[in-house]
Amino acid sequence: MHFVLSYDLGANGERRTQIENEIHAIIAPYRNVKCLTTFYVIHVSNHSEWELMRQQLSNYSTRISEKLNFIMTPLMDGGMYNGMLPQDQWININAITSLD
Repeated sequence: MHFVLSYDLGANGERRTQIENEIHAIIAPYRNVKCLTTFYVIHVSNHSEWELMRQQLSNYSTRISEKLNFIMTPLMDGGMYNGMLPQDQWININAITSLD
């Protein structure tokens, strides 16, 4: 199963880097590909992993003073993303969606 995570972050410079490193630490245990600046396709094994990530991101967003808004799509099996990206990103995205 896979889903999309996208976020807006109200921070710049070094602080933005610190916060994005924390976000990356939350998603790093799962196979993922960063498609756009703050847009990820992420593979999880089940709904519990999706929910754990949602809770971790929610908890983190309330602990920091900067604005962190995010959206997680519902879990999807299979399917195909479309758009304009470099070829290597499509290879990585298709590798994630083929795990379903």
